[in-house]
Amino acid sequence: MRTFVITGGTDGMGRGLGLHYLGRGDQVIAVGSSQTKGDLFLAAAASLGAADRARFVRADLSSMAGVRALVDQLPDVIDVLVLAAQRFQNERVETEDGLESSFALGYLSRYLLGHDLFDRLERAEAPLVLNIAAPGSPGKMRFDDLQQREGYSSMRTATQTSRRNDLLGVSFTQVHPDARTRYVLYGPGFVATGMGDSMKQPVRTVYKGMTRLFAAPVEKAIAPMIKVIDNRPEAALTVLNRGKPMPITGAAFDPANAERLHKETADLVASLSR
Repeated sequence: MRTFVITGGTDGMGRGLGLHYLGRGDQVIAVGSSQTKGDLFLAAAASLGAADRARFVRADLSSMAGVRALVDQLPDVIDVLVLAAQRFQNERVETEDGLESSFALGYLSRYLLGHDLFDRLERAEAPLVLNIAAPGSPGKMRFDDLQQREGYSSMRTATQTSRRNDLLGVSFTQVHPDARTRYVLYGPGFVATGMGDSMKQPVRTVYKGMTRLFAAPVEKAIAPMIKVIDNRPEAALTVLNRGKPMPITGAAFDPANAERLHKETADLVASLSR
């Protein structure tokens, strides 16, 4: 029996993965911000006969205190860490730490969890981090405006979040060069999830219409992820787009940029911790 920790585990692909592995006999800790969705996840687990192997932890991953509180509640051995928590923001919002919310939730929480849980992953037999984002997104990394203070755009912010996660995957292998833990950056493409619920009209209606026409259902989108989890890659870092390998080259995965972002993030975390 493996232990899975899944952020964004009560919605969309995170929920789908959690219920799949509960059905396989594993233990799943689903992390989310909504108690209602957490209760629904637990009810679904019970319907699978897996109530004793399912756990929901309510956490605010947009705050450093929330991430650290979550870490304190997790077990000493973690086999698979799935990073799927994300939220679409129409406007710029700051967290209690004074950070832009997409930076905090979509990137910083993943940075903190990957490094803070590293020792617990290393204790597992075949540890894996699956970071669900959009690898290889176009656009220049905006080191001069990490908090999106100038000319906020929800789409640019989403792209920047994906670029940060690309560099996070690279820097994870730089910081932990001898790790047994394998890191996978996974792009699922357009998937039918609830992301459009927070969009403003008329964009929400257009997005949901496109979702009905073009988006892959969750069950189809997670099938290649399951294959990756069950057949853990040998490489320290693997990048996949809808299950197909991507080259780890170009500006999106630049080692110098990865090192720079890691240092700036570590400095930010240190300053906030003080």
